[in-house]
Amino acid sequence: METKPNRLAAIPAKRYFTLEELCRLADISEEQFVHWQHSNGIVIGYGGQHYTRNDVIKVRQLSKSFTPNIDPYTRNERDMYGNPAIDAIETSQHIQSVINNLTNVLAK
Repeated sequence: METKPNRLAAIPAKRYFTLEELCRLADISEEQFVHWQHSNGIVIGYGGQHYTRNDVIKVRQLSKSFTPNIDPYTRNERDMYGNPAIDAIETSQHIQSVINNLTNVLAK
């Protein structure tokens, strides 16, 4: 089955764009954009409400280099052994397990 290429929305004819608009037009999340800028030491635009049409075009061209699906809890980081860091769900389950164990010990 053939997949169609991801078509991006047309860039509106306006002077400045917000971070939300920039990310929507580039089909990336705000977290992906911020993480990409931080990890590459690159700042695009003036931030906040001050992204130009050229910034939008630049981000769209670079969007393939953004890390997909950034976990907001772990930021897709790895531990010292190269394993994915524990995520929020695993942390919650571990904490619940500790609470259950404490409850059982205190109940005796």
